[in-house]
Amino acid sequence: MIELRNISLKYGEKEILKNVSLTIEDNTIKAILGPSGVGKSTILKLMLGLIKPTSGQVFVDGTDISAMKESELYPIRRKMGMVFQGNALFDSMSISQNLGFFLRENLNLPEKEVQERVTEQIQFAGLEGYEEQLPESLSGGMRKRVAIGRALIFRPHMILFDEPTAGLDPVSSKKILTLISSLRHHNNLGAVIVTHIIDDVFNVADCVAVLYQGGIIFDDATSKLHGSDHPFIRSILSDKILEL
Repeated sequence: MIELRNISLKYGEKEILKNVSLTIEDNTIKAILGPSGVGKSTILKLMLGLIKPTSGQVFVDGTDISAMKESELYPIRRKMGMVFQGNALFDSMSISQNLGFFLRENLNLPEKEVQERVTEQIQFAGLEGYEEQLPESLSGGMRKRVAIGRALIFRPHMILFDEPTAGLDPVSSKKILTLISSLRHHNNLGAVIVTHIIDDVFNVADCVAVLYQGGIIFDDATSKLHGSDHPFIRSILSDKILEL
């Protein structure tokens, strides 16, 4: 579905990513694990074409998007849903309005189908009874579920999550991780999860890439992470959570 091939990225003299290669398979949940500021969220932006690499290529479904113009990227982005760390909900809109907004703005769909898709996501996220509530009246975990529903409503092939459980209590975190796990089984979707919480990786990810000092130091099945002898990986396995 998505491939980063020999990606390097510089901001001025600062090198953020150094010759990074990653493959994200269909119907697979892949985590990108690393501390803050190492370039994890930057990788998501590269996958969406929001920023361009200094060198290397980004492929989505076999198409190189590295040099695409903004106008050419829209159909590519439709294949991916994005769940931002801060959820990016419209405060003045109800949950139903938040879910349906981009459908009405970007797709020429009959209103009946818009309503059907909104209802489908309300049910999937377990938000029945909250349709007319404003985001500020919901808990952090419920707002995250709305953001996931909004990403799913376009029926993408892949969902990108930026720190999906950051700032949530343990109960809400478990609900979000359960929801992410169900995407593969119920929707036949793949997912990329950027996180600094190693327990999240073991709970939902089939495979994990560890990003450290701008490079990939591990990229394999999550179950094999314990077998790594890299000092940084050994330290995060013992600490469980990386410094923000």
